[in-house]
Amino acid sequence: MSLMQVTRSVSCLTPRQATNKHGDSSPIKPMNDNLLERFKKLITDRFGLRIFNEDSETFHKALTGRMHCLNMTDPVSYLTFLESDTRISKQEWKTFILSITTGESYFFRDTGHFFLLKNTILPELIKKNEAKRSLRIWSAGCATGEEAYSVAILLDMLLPDMKKWDISIIGTDINEESLKKAVRGIYSQWSFRMLDKDIQERYFKRNHDEWEIHENIKKIVNFQYENLIEYEFSSESQKICNMDVIICRNVFIYFEKAAVLSVLNKFQLTLNWGGYLVTGHAELFELDLDLDLDLDLDLDLAKMNRMMFPEAVIYKKMAGMKLQTDRITPLPESIKKGMDLKVKETPVAKFVLPVPLYSKVSKTKTLKDNYDAHFLMAQVYANSGDYDKASGACQKAISVHAHSATSYLLLAHIAEARGNDEEAKVMFKKAIYLDSACIAAYYELGGLYEKENDLPRARKARSTAIELLKYLPSQAVSVEPYDISAGELLKNLEYLTGEKDAALRQAGSGEGSR
Repeated sequence: MSLMQVTRSVSCLTPRQATNKHGDSSPIKPMNDNLLERFKKLITDRFGLRIFNEDSETFHKALTGRMHCLNMTDPVSYLTFLESDTRISKQEWKTFILSITTGESYFFRDTGHFFLLKNTILPELIKKNEAKRSLRIWSAGCATGEEAYSVAILLDMLLPDMKKWDISIIGTDINEESLKKAVRGIYSQWSFRMLDKDIQERYFKRNHDEWEIHENIKKIVNFQYENLIEYEFSSESQKICNMDVIICRNVFIYFEKAAVLSVLNKFQLTLNWGGYLVTGHAELFELDLDLDLDLDLDLDLAKMNRMMFPEAVIYKKMAGMKLQTDRITPLPESIKKGMDLKVKETPVAKFVLPVPLYSKVSKTKTLKDNYDAHFLMAQVYANSGDYDKASGACQKAISVHAHSATSYLLLAHIAEARGNDEEAKVMFKKAIYLDSACIAAYYELGGLYEKENDLPRARKARSTAIELLKYLPSQAVSVEPYDISAGELLKNLEYLTGEKDAALRQAGSGEGSR
């Protein structure tokens, strides 16, 4: 589930202007910034979703589109209607949310997560639950169902006797149109763009120009509408309880921190002991920092063990232990190449817009060449100090190749050059979101936190970069975008971290704290 880049109306395919009692068209009254913020806050309160400033225009179009469909001209009246607790207003919420969310996804999205599910998480849980032969998995924010069905396919591969197991996979989302598609289980070729043909033909049957998932996979997956903010998942009377795995990716990046805390507490209550929480890359980066610093957060994650891998960060619910981070475990290239899912290794971004599927290699090459050209121009403009043109060229590069962490690194440096450190931090975090092993982003974040005199966060970011560098050949590898070896950068970071550790120890001893 993600915020839409292009607004659409669901129940009113051709929005019309509101009409007055004489049948004349009446324009919608202007909406000032304060009123727009009230709508945003209402969305946040009901669903936890943040409407970013750059999405304000799109959000405004969604509001006016719904008002056109309802023949309403006064935004205040529409706000009051949404705030009311009636059957009709609840139905309007379900329709309105369709206009600001989309469920674009595909099978086996993110090879890193599915590698961990296949080789670490599911084998461990299968062994643990072998006696009772039961597994419960929840795909929260399941969009059109590809993620939930991908997990079901993975279990079929891992369990030769899956029919003898009680497998329950639940997919939930707030977009009912997406859920309807998930229940149908019929997908276009676009949903298979990262999956090898033999897996597609093994688990799907052709249905005209589309593909329908086989019944033996479909029957173990159930979909239902749920709002993560409003629903309580701790009651065993509900279907969503006693979960072995919760997968919630591409959701928290749109949530306010208070909403993230609320949902994480529910997840922790819902998980069985030894169960796993799988989130998107760097979605909880800031929250992890706050937890490490023992800030006063209303969050009961004391029994969640954070486990870091180059491909992802996952959490395991374990009894009697304080939150800690396990050492990063490298994934050998020989194992990666032998991954029998044959999922294509090209990463795809969370911020990607739907693009046409190119079937000819020449068109794909042209697409790449366009990206290289835009990015090169962005670098040239940035080096010459023309930051407006540099930013514009970088955005064009992102529109072509949206999953490139390098583009966001450049945008971060442009923001720094303009003196906007907060924007730079956001861009560095987006780079980490797209590439969880983006050493440069962690390194640069450490510098920004140090500039703010936030030494604990600086140390945390740099320590992560250090852990990642330890698994690179010290001399043979140059760390992008720097023209130095991994070994040289590692020495630099270890020096910086050691110096700041000394400062932290001094501060902790009380010196200079008066």
